[in-house]
Amino acid sequence: MLPVYTSEEMRGCDAAAISTYGIPGIVLMENAARGAVDAVEEFFGAAAGRWILIIAGKGNNGGDGFTMARHFVNRGADVDVFTLGPDTASTGDAAANLAVLRAMEKETGRLRVHLLSSTASLEDLLQRRPWLAVDAMLGTGLSSPVKGEIAEIIEVLNRADVRVMAVDIPTGINADTGDVMGGAVQADLTATMGGLKRGLLLRGGRGHAGEVRNIDIGIPREGYAAQATSTFLLDLSDIEHWLPRRSFDAHKYQLGSVFVLAGSIGLTGAAAMASRGALRSGAGIVHLGIPQSLNATMEAKLTEVMTVPCSETSEGSLSLNGYDAILERIDAATVSIIGPGISRQYETQNLVRKLIEHATAPLLLDADALYALSGHLDLLHQSQADIILTPHVGEFARLVSQSKQEIETKRIDIAHTFAVEFGVTLVLKGAPTVIATRDGTVYINSTGNPGMATAGAGDVLSGIIAGFAAQGCPASHAACLGVYLHGLAGDHAKKQVGEYGLIATDLLRSFAEVLRDITPPATREGM
Repeated sequence: MLPVYTSEEMRGCDAAAISTYGIPGIVLMENAARGAVDAVEEFFGAAAGRWILIIAGKGNNGGDGFTMARHFVNRGADVDVFTLGPDTASTGDAAANLAVLRAMEKETGRLRVHLLSSTASLEDLLQRRPWLAVDAMLGTGLSSPVKGEIAEIIEVLNRADVRVMAVDIPTGINADTGDVMGGAVQADLTATMGGLKRGLLLRGGRGHAGEVRNIDIGIPREGYAAQATSTFLLDLSDIEHWLPRRSFDAHKYQLGSVFVLAGSIGLTGAAAMASRGALRSGAGIVHLGIPQSLNATMEAKLTEVMTVPCSETSEGSLSLNGYDAILERIDAATVSIIGPGISRQYETQNLVRKLIEHATAPLLLDADALYALSGHLDLLHQSQADIILTPHVGEFARLVSQSKQEIETKRIDIAHTFAVEFGVTLVLKGAPTVIATRDGTVYINSTGNPGMATAGAGDVLSGIIAGFAAQGCPASHAACLGVYLHGLAGDHAKKQVGEYGLIATDLLRSFAEVLRDITPPATREGM
């Protein structure tokens, strides 16, 4: 599990290393630069004999660039460094490393340090196609839109036919929100120093960063712990650890039951995909509660799922008349899904609210069940059930009465606040999906692709999460397993059919294949 930091948290880690452990800032800069050059060579190949152009700002980001220039020269590269101000504009550790470059410049013909006179001169050099351009202009401190010379440099870099590496974060990206601040460098590789920054994983930052490599700059682990973060990036090691184990003699009744309450006329596909998702992730038994007139259709559509015909309204949606029988089913199941394709019919919405209020067994609320919650969030406090919510941004915006733009900008913080306030597990779907838990931890997903923006993908996800919960996973782990593996299935399906042709049923097929290839640690007895 990889910690993800705000810029303030990361500054705290640096300060702790310097003040608590006495590690000089110039040592951290040295480690950062050496690690960044290593990352360049691992990603692009050896620098020896190559021509590299570095654009360095006046602060520590520029200092990293100055230090990288020395290491590139020592590894046999030919380097031009453009500074964004006179030498006297650099201070502290950056100034010390610039002074080293000035001394080296006199001794070697493979290093040149220039004050950038105009973006036109930079553009002329870029047209000569250096092997690599390094963005070491601003770093993580950006809080207002770029303008003037830096904005022009960004445009020139992005127009050039040259590979770009960014130091810490691409210039123009807000390190906390991922927003593009007027304009941003489009990097092929970003070497981020000490710890992952939120902005590299969110919004525009995710697309501008390219490949992200996290550089160990030598801060002791205790220094990071002193600036503890509650936000983490999911990776495969977490999934392998949390994946439910099965004993050799496991049977279906030990693997949990999922009750899916879903579907209405014209919306049977959602019910089918949620049910299949639960089976694919390993639930032992899945029952589907469906309006009675649709029962024959669903029996034909779903071979492995047991259907439960329920009372229906005149519009073909679930009726309040079936409340007692449905509640009995919910409380008998290990976990229940309510919402996929259930409709927004008035009586059905009242049924959903009544079930949320009185259910005692775990619930996953999706789609039209989330619509029923709008204006009735007090039900989350009243309910005795352990609840998982799986909204996309539009659904969540309706729930919390905020704009989609505000939610996208503050995705992590808003999800965190909501999950803690209402005591739920929140899966806020999007790019990236974040999972917020009632204890205040937030997980950011690292899998998935734009091809998954297709009808039914969310229904499959709901089923997958519920299937893991049915097998005994805590709600937070079930949500993380479901989101990560659902995205991994999407990445697998993309290789098979491409982004444009990917549909939800492709996810079901690919999910079984990716899950097959993930082996949990030693089998645990009793599962």
